[in-house]
Amino acid sequence: MLRNDSPIHAVSTHVSVSTPTPSRRGNRVEFSLSRTLDVTPDRAWALLIDWPGHADWVPMTRVEVDPDNPDRFTAWSGLGRLALEDRMQVRDIDHDSDIRRCVVDKLGPILVGEAEFSVAAGPSGVTSIVTWREDVHVPYLPRVLTGIVGRIGAALFSQSLRRMARVA
Repeated sequence: MLRNDSPIHAVSTHVSVSTPTPSRRGNRVEFSLSRTLDVTPDRAWALLIDWPGHADWVPMTRVEVDPDNPDRFTAWSGLGRLALEDRMQVRDIDHDSDIRRCVVDKLGPILVGEAEFSVAAGPSGVTSIVTWREDVHVPYLPRVLTGIVGRIGAALFSQSLRRMARVA
């Protein structure tokens, strides 16, 4: 468990990467991580479901929301022509439970699968526990690299959540 005493940084992190399984859509990359953040659950949730706002805390990312359907959006991560297009659709969202949760279908063209995040109250009234999970199929990715790609993905999302806490 990592600890950072600064009030705007993440307090702790837990990361896991699973053993991948192949499919016809490509090799599966799955990871999950949990961070305890010095951000209230309300603020963490608001930042997570503000799709265009992800650009403020996810490096090299911009997000456009479908003007006809606010539950459909596309993120581009990377630089210029090297940016990865990631089309998504909210499948399920729960704003009202003690543990708020959102499941997003990843529709391609490269990443196909799902992402899920949740926000729960942390150990104090001003902290929250944010859990992020990705389960995607990546075409043309050699199976031998799936574990490494999962670890890199988890590290990047962990860093992004740390940046989110600073934005809050």
